[in-house]
Amino acid sequence: MLHMKRISIILTALFFFAIAAVAQPERIGAGLTFATKKRFNGGDTGNPGLNVKTWISMDRRKVFHIVPSVSAFMPLEVNHTSYLTTSYMFHGDLDVQARLWKEKSVRLAAVAGVNYRHIVSKNTMLVALTEEPPDSTLSGFGPTIGAALEMRMNGNWDFIVSARYSFTGLRPGDTSDGEWFLVAPLASPVIQVQAVYYFFSRGRGYSYR
Repeated sequence: MLHMKRISIILTALFFFAIAAVAQPERIGAGLTFATKKRFNGGDTGNPGLNVKTWISMDRRKVFHIVPSVSAFMPLEVNHTSYLTTSYMFHGDLDVQARLWKEKSVRLAAVAGVNYRHIVSKNTMLVALTEEPPDSTLSGFGPTIGAALEMRMNGNWDFIVSARYSFTGLRPGDTSDGEWFLVAPLASPVIQVQAVYYFFSRGRGYSYR
């Protein structure tokens, strides 16, 4: 099982790198990601995360974009007296972004795609125990949906605020446990703020792209 998870992480990373290598991104962004903490293996995941994102245009009018991104969250330590649990969380997102509305310096876009979330929990012994608690991982895929507000700062820079809900780990419910509907154990709302740099100046407004 652990071997399959490692393979899935590697394949996901290669997929993101392949998109960036083949296509020509028009901009790159970096900032913070905030997500609901997840409890796993006796520890919580931390906030915020650092994210890197790029936009790849799909049409001449630049209405649609493919948007791959990666977020790495701050590790959070929990002291259990005899051992210390440190949890790390990582997000990989692959979205399609569609422009809904724009003015000269502001625009609103819809976002939909897929999220991959990976949590790593490591234990450090503080005192001798007869049985050492194991390190473990948790991961899952799922769809996301949300919106992004893009605000132009100047010809090369934007500031973006986005909100989405990630249904990560989506699967059919286990009826033996009373789960009659779809269940997404890693689901959470996600807020991102980013500074975005355009590789080519857009002039004085979005209408000049």
